[in-house]
Amino acid sequence: MSFLNATGLSLVDIFLLGVILIALPLEALLTLKSSRAKLASGNAGVRVKHYSQTILMLWTLALSILVLWAVNDRSWAALGFQIQSGALALAGWGLAGLIAAFFLYQFAMVSQSASLRAQYREEMIKKPLIRNFMPHTEDERQVFNLMGITAGITEEIIFRAYLIWAFAFYMPLWAAALASLLVFTALHLYQGVEQLPTVFAMGGLVTLVFVLSGSIWPAIAVHIFVDVINNSLVWKARQPLAARATQ
Repeated sequence: MSFLNATGLSLVDIFLLGVILIALPLEALLTLKSSRAKLASGNAGVRVKHYSQTILMLWTLALSILVLWAVNDRSWAALGFQIQSGALALAGWGLAGLIAAFFLYQFAMVSQSASLRAQYREEMIKKPLIRNFMPHTEDERQVFNLMGITAGITEEIIFRAYLIWAFAFYMPLWAAALASLLVFTALHLYQGVEQLPTVFAMGGLVTLVFVLSGSIWPAIAVHIFVDVINNSLVWKARQPLAARATQ
């Protein structure tokens, strides 16, 4: 029995889409207040537990998609697991390189400037939701980096490759890409409403990388790079705060 017919999505796809588009946002809204309170408490193990649960949830969804793909013998190219040639593909890879170069430059500048690190610390003080979410100890930082790598792989599979593929059955590619970006952005509400424009912009750039290149690989690579280097930048910039938290 085929999981996908020629005219639309299968019941399995509809179930997965229901989880992504309905269950995840609903769960996030229902637990938003309690999750923020737990992270703000600073209790031992709270952040590690939160990071670990996120890692488990993302891998569960991504692996479900990959298993569905393999069982049905679908084309992996349809999910972006390919390398395309041509000007548009090169533009996508080039954009990924430019994004990585920008964040590498930013990291280098902040690392070398005590005043810039101080500015980052001041900004962190003004954003308690982000401050509470970020790691405060080395053990938390290690799990947080693992979460960043996980997000770079799994979120591209879920929100870029799979959602765009599914939405494109019923709308133009550009609309499918925009719809997937809106879902991706909304699920980052835990960072605070003021962070959503940044999430939308960064997600939009990675979406453009994916659409232009026709490949999930540059999107995964730049997503992992940006997450890890940003985590390192924030950790370096707020080190005095982290040190106080462990005393």
